[in-house]
Amino acid sequence: MVRAAVLRERGGPITVDEIVLPDPGPHQVRVRLAAAGVCHSDLSLANGTLRQKTPAVLGHEGAGVVVAAGAEVTRVSVGEKVVLNWSPSCGTCWFCRECEPYLCEHADDAAAEPYATLTDGTPIYAALGTGAFAEETVVGERAVVPLPADTDLERVAILGCAVLTGAGAVFHTAGVRKGQSVAVIGLGGIGLCAIQAARIRGAETIIGIDVAPEKGDLALQHGATAFVPAGDEALTAVRELTGGRGADHVFDCVGGGATTRM
Repeated sequence: MVRAAVLRERGGPITVDEIVLPDPGPHQVRVRLAAAGVCHSDLSLANGTLRQKTPAVLGHEGAGVVVAAGAEVTRVSVGEKVVLNWSPSCGTCWFCRECEPYLCEHADDAAAEPYATLTDGTPIYAALGTGAFAEETVVGERAVVPLPADTDLERVAILGCAVLTGAGAVFHTAGVRKGQSVAVIGLGGIGLCAIQAARIRGAETIIGIDVAPEKGDLALQHGATAFVPAGDEALTAVRELTGGRGADHVFDCVGGGATTRM
């Protein structure tokens, strides 16, 4: 048995309980978690904004060490450090064959079936197929990515979501180029990663926008060239900082109605 943070019903409290994990199947691994990030998606799963069967163990930004592996596992080995992948592609469906693994038909399969039980035998689900808010978890081997032996697991855990989302949008979706201007709305984990990626890409003007003034110093430390408080004057401020044109790229790292309209 291991301890886990369990959501027993949508909108209910999260309690620390003992759960019973099965032995890994042929293509599964058991991971002892070293660290887990807290993402807004976990809140959305807990309050019902995103659908999730309950009871469930939340958490999808996780990193740890493989402590057991199924007989047919080939991607990782016991003792290896790994980061969890909450959207593993199957490699065989139509989308995967068309080089669109981010649309994999089976990426959500693990979240739809119970992966463990409570001590009274009640089936329990792993949110997003990972269940990282626990001492250990059992996932498919495609749901872990091996890491170098000297990796600091506490630092690398957010690679499972925030880093790839924020930096990926800058590097791949927008293709930010040297000398361009960037505005980032929302300076949580994703927003700060977007700012760092824009700095790496050589953006000349990087503007962080947030409702919390204390986020300003943090944004500047991560590569922003200016901070603008969210509000009615934010758009005017961004235009003033970009020669009146507005930013070349704007990243909404909140996804609310107000930020979308901004």
